[in-house]
Amino acid sequence: MFTSLRSQLLGTFAAVALAFPQASWAQGYQEGVNVSSEYMPLSIKDAEGKQHEFRASISRFNMGIPYFLKQDKSQYLILGVQSEAYSFHGTRPGFHVNNLYSVTPTLGYNRRLSDKLRMDAIFLPTLSSDFQRIKGADVLFGGILRGVYQVKPNFALRGSLGYREQHYGALYIVQVGLDWQVSEKVRIFGDAPTSLTINYTHNPRLSTGFDLLAGNSSYRLAQQNQYVRYSFATPGVFAEYNIKPGLALRAKVGYSLIRNLEVFNETDKADNVDFVVLGNEPKPISPEIEKGLVFRLALSYRVFTK
Repeated sequence: MFTSLRSQLLGTFAAVALAFPQASWAQGYQEGVNVSSEYMPLSIKDAEGKQHEFRASISRFNMGIPYFLKQDKSQYLILGVQSEAYSFHGTRPGFHVNNLYSVTPTLGYNRRLSDKLRMDAIFLPTLSSDFQRIKGADVLFGGILRGVYQVKPNFALRGSLGYREQHYGALYIVQVGLDWQVSEKVRIFGDAPTSLTINYTHNPRLSTGFDLLAGNSSYRLAQQNQYVRYSFATPGVFAEYNIKPGLALRAKVGYSLIRNLEVFNETDKADNVDFVVLGNEPKPISPEIEKGLVFRLALSYRVFTK
C-alpha cells in the first residue's frame, strides 16, 4: 500500500514540474514544488556620484496539480501557480521602489507522441506590478511550446518557442536545451541562453557544481504608470544536500554578470528575443545599479529523470 502511494506521489510531482518553464529548467530532474529565497547586496550612485548601499530580497514559490487524461499518463493537464515577491531596503536615490510582485497561474497540456518524443504547451498569464493599484494593464499574457527528444539513454535534446508580453514590449523565447549524463557522477543540463548546470555527485546525499540562471521580467508601478525591468544573468557555485530522496536543499553563491534593475517611463518600449533587443533600446530614468554578489537558498521536492 505504502509503495503504491509513494509511486503515485512521485508520478504526480514529476508531472507537476513539466508545467513550469522556470521551476523545471533543469532537464536532469523535475521539480514539483520549489520554495526559494534570494538576497542581493546592491549599490547605486546619486547625481553627485556618492555611493549608496542597499539590499533586495526575493521570495519565490512554484507548484501545480496534474489532471491525467489517460490511465497510462501519456496525456495530462496541469493547473499550477508561480509567485514571487521583491523587497528593497536602504537608501537608494533615484530608485524609489519598495515592493514588486507577480502571480502566474498556469494551464498546461502534455502529450507523449512517441517513445522518444514528448511535447507540451503552456498558457502563462501573469499579474505583475507593485500591487498598489491593480488594474487590467498589470496582466500580461504568454505561452510556450516545448519538445523533448531522447537521442540516447544518456542524452536528450529540448527546444522551446514562446511569447510573453512584458511592460516594455514583447518577449520572444527561443531556447535549445540538453540533458547529458556524462558519467556516473557528472551531469550537464540546461536551456541556452537562460540556464546551465554542471552537477557533480559526491554521494547520494551531497552534490556540488556550477550553474547559470538568467531571465527577463517587468512590473508596472502605480506612480505615473512607470515600470521596472529586471534582466539578469547570474553564474555561481552551489552545494546541495538531499535531506531524503526527492527533497533537496541547495545553497548558491553567485555573481551578477548582468544586473539591469531599472525604472522606465510608460512609453519606453522595446521588443526582445531572449536578451537581444529589437530596435532602439530605451534609456532608463533610474541610476545604474552596480553588479555584485547573489546568495540563494532553495528547497525543492523533485523526481530525477532516467
